[in-house]
Amino acid sequence: MPGPGYSHFTTHDGLTIGYRVSGRGRPVVLIHGYTVPSTVNFATHYAWDEAGSLAVTDGPTIESALVDAGFQVVLYDLRGHGHSARPHDPECYRMDAHVGDACAIVEHLSLERPAVVGYSFGSMIAGRLLGLSWPSAAALCGIGSFNVEGAGDHDLGWLDLARCFDEGCWDEHPDSAWLRMTAQLDENPDFVALAAVARGARPIPRETLKAATMPVLVLNGGADDGAADENDLTPFVPGARRAVVGASDHGVAPSDPLFQAEIVGFLRASS
Repeated sequence: MPGPGYSHFTTHDGLTIGYRVSGRGRPVVLIHGYTVPSTVNFATHYAWDEAGSLAVTDGPTIESALVDAGFQVVLYDLRGHGHSARPHDPECYRMDAHVGDACAIVEHLSLERPAVVGYSFGSMIAGRLLGLSWPSAAALCGIGSFNVEGAGDHDLGWLDLARCFDEGCWDEHPDSAWLRMTAQLDENPDFVALAAVARGARPIPRETLKAATMPVLVLNGGADDGAADENDLTPFVPGARRAVVGASDHGVAPSDPLFQAEIVGFLRASS
């Protein structure tokens, strides 16, 4: 069942996608990361607690910051997550299927040249939109050059994650165990579907990034992997601007007001 404020539509291949719209103004489509629903990255304020878990706290979110700044915000749950369909067939999770969902929601809502903000895996999807004509601007957040085709041992890591969610072999991959914790931020996580998502994950093609003609921001929290100079994504994207703000890591950077302000400032400047 959809949560408060969520609606459904049927996407390009017949699956149902859950989404919600808030605010008025220039439209911005937010594309969330792997294992979590859209509300975790964009509509809930988190901090790390003493036990090393993500705890809900009072504070602004990317959604609230954008609405307060006069934007219309579209959140949707990726297939396999949250309020959207969760098939177990890995063929349903090809990267072009995720791109098709982003395009389908723009068409479904009749959005006129919206901006796009991706976070983590959502930036791997948003990065594939750079060669299309409809995004007016794109903020690729929580991402680095290791997400680019040929720039790292990308496929091996995702296959390891698929095995972890399928077989529970987290002890073999302790650095990935935090993703099991984030998956449980979903009220009803489907580990088989998340394994299928991982099997479909692919890095962003270099040629797609080179095709960008709209303003692009590459944004990371100060303690995120993408903040390191050797992981800078901007050399792959013509004209892209790089920003590293605050001291937050990958788990809580979206809750940092400095991070939110950078997105708002970029979108205002690109209007």
